[in-house]
Amino acid sequence: MRLRSVLLRLALLLSILFSIVWAVYGPDRDIGAGIASTDRRTQVSAGTTPQAVATGVAMLLIYCLLLNTRVDQQEFRIAPIWRRAATRAIDFWVSVYSLSALIACIPILLEARRTGVFRWNFQRDHGVPSDWVYLLIVLTYLAAFIAYFLLPLVRRGQTRGGWIFRLVTVNSDGDNVSLPFRVAVRRLRAEFRGLISPLKTLRKRDEQGRTFYDIESGFTVMSY
Repeated sequence: MRLRSVLLRLALLLSILFSIVWAVYGPDRDIGAGIASTDRRTQVSAGTTPQAVATGVAMLLIYCLLLNTRVDQQEFRIAPIWRRAATRAIDFWVSVYSLSALIACIPILLEARRTGVFRWNFQRDHGVPSDWVYLLIVLTYLAAFIAYFLLPLVRRGQTRGGWIFRLVTVNSDGDNVSLPFRVAVRRLRAEFRGLISPLKTLRKRDEQGRTFYDIESGFTVMSY
């Protein structure tokens, strides 16, 4: 059973690393949607690929599965900084890539309806009435990005990076519990402060290895 768990984690990690290589060197380099106005001209673009959409859906399903994955009570250890950093790097990439690939479908479908021609990517240098949807895209993107990190705390689940590197957030009693929404927001905000202050995070750790935001929030990232 342990070997199977290790192989599953390795397979997910390799698939995520492959998605990075594919996005950098493959046809997925222009995934996402954007709008900008310069010199009285509106530049509008959106793009995705069938492979990126399939990957995004698969990652979303895995995420939903892990939201209901509970870590049984066992011996936890303070997670090393490198493992935390690797986890957040994986989570950041997966969330940005998946959301960009899926949300780009909205303007692509609207453009296909407007022009009568479906294309996986488009660019134009003028605005149209349906471009109001880009405001909705931005708000949806931000909400989904925050929810990606917030829901595992509320539901006592794990992110994909947390599952791969075997990390879990516990309270001061060492229990993996479901956090009330307000407490989860406070914990996430504290961790964000730590991410944007890496030197402070490295310097201000106690003798047990807890970071300053672990101490402030009352919750600590542990490995198992």
